[in-house]
Formats: sequence, structure tokens, C-alpha cells
Amino acid sequence: MLNCRLFLYFNVFATLILPAVAGAHEFAARLDVAQWQLEPSPLQCRLLQLVPSYGKATFEKKSGESLNFYLDSDRAAVYKGESQLKIIAPEWRPGISERHLGTANTQKGHRPLTLGEGWANRFIDELKVGMSPAIQLVGWYKGHLQEVALSTVNFQDAYAGYLSCLGDLFPANYQQLKNTKFIFKTNKWGLSQEFKNKLDLIAGYVALDTDVEKIYIDGHTDSVGRRGHNWELSRLRSVTVQKYLEYKGVEPDRIVMRYHGELRPLVKNTSKRNRSKNRRVFINLYKPHA
Repeated sequence: MLNCRLFLYFNVFATLILPAVAGAHEFAARLDVAQWQLEPSPLQCRLLQLVPSYGKATFEKKSGESLNFYLDSDRAAVYKGESQLKIIAPEWRPGISERHLGTANTQKGHRPLTLGEGWANRFIDELKVGMSPAIQLVGWYKGHLQEVALSTVNFQDAYAGYLSCLGDLFPANYQQLKNTKFIFKTNKWGLSQEFKNKLDLIAGYVALDTDVEKIYIDGHTDSVGRRGHNWELSRLRSVTVQKYLEYKGVEPDRIVMRYHGELRPLVKNTSKRNRSKNRRVFINLYKPHA
């Protein structure tokens, strides 16, 4: 009778205590619910998997940027730490040992882990051959460890759509285009092919991003010549840019065209080099919440 009680006591103790000591709290989608979701657009391609009770894991490639992988947690992490990156075999491939890849820093908040292009591509390559990337990281409270594993179920089909999205991705993004400067030669206002190529990018981008409410065009000159002449020269530079954008399909009511002559130099007009910096048109893309 005593031996039976000791046996029962040991089993209860092991059930309550050993999992917390032995390893991390594991999060992964079951085979019957695991699914990769593709969120395509011309400005970003996202390939993500919902991780039940944890959050989601996402591969994201934005236009003009490199690929990233990140974890979003439903509950905010309260500690920074170091994560362990590894590869594990899915349950239907027994006998394959896990492989430790390296470490990465984790942060506080709802996005504790972000990895750059190198790690993101490594994870994708492992998923393509049926292996599961896993991340062990600091949990939601002191001493809490978590392990988030990605399922390979349905990955191949979703990845094919992701590759198609990448092929249609616009080549530049808001941050790269929101402040654009064109430098003109003395007394010139015509557009070079280089200028036209950059304006083509701007026109193409604002056609896709409806959050861009206004496109401000500001024309300037150096201080060489009469002030009245410089007013007109700055106007011609701004108008030329404005007309080209409209020709490329930008709605006129989104464009605000201004010109300032020589009154707003970037630098003092005290040298040839400085004057060249002031012969410019500046374009600013405005988003109210950016």
C-alpha cells in the first residue's frame, strides 16, 4: 500500500514539475491545422504561418528591401535575451537529430525576434526539403522558455505563389522615394534620361500606394543671374517635373508645384560646388501617418 502511494506521488510530482525544468514550452501547429498563408501585393510579399497559442511566423519581402523573418507574439515579451536557432525533423521523419544553427538576440514587445536575409533564406531552404526551423527564446515571464517550430505542411504550394509575388514586386519603396532631389546644370530645366527614369519610379509607386496624398515639387536655383530670371528658371524646373509626372499618369490634384528662385539655398552660394547643390528640384511624397 505504501509503495502504491509513493508511486502515485512520484507520478503527480513528475507531471507538475518536470516539464518546467526539462525544457521549453513548445508551440507548433498540428498537422491537421498547419497552413501557410500568402499575402501578395506589388509592394510587399508575405508568407506566414499562424502558430496556435503563440502568434505567427512571417517571411516578408518589401519592395526595394531585403527579405526578413520575424515572430509576432500575442503576448508581449518582457525581457531581452538570446534565442537558439535550430532545425528539427517533423514527427513523420523519426531518427533525424536536430541541428543547432546559431543564436540571435531577442527584444521586448510583441515582435521579440527579427532575422535578416541570411537566416530567412536558410529557414526557407530547410522548409523546402521538409525540415522544420525552430526558435527557442525567452518567454513571457522570468525563467520562462519557449520553443516555436514551423510546420512544413503545405509549404511548397504557398512558396510557389510567393515566388510569383516576388516577380511582380515593385523595385522601390516609400522610404527610398519620399525625398528625391534632381540637380540641374546652369540655366537648364530639361529632364535627362536619368531624371525620367527616377520620375517613372515615383509615378509607378504613387499609382500603387494610395496613402500618398500629395506630391510636393519645389524648384530652386543658385544665385547666379538676376533674381527675376531665377524665379522663372525655378518655375520652369518645377513645371517640367510636374508635367512629366502628369504625363505618366499622376493625378494633377495630388501634385503641389512650388518655386522659390534663389531664396532657399541648401548651402551658401560661395563656390562652384555649392552653387551646383542649389540648382535643384526637390520632390517630397507626403503620407499623413507615415
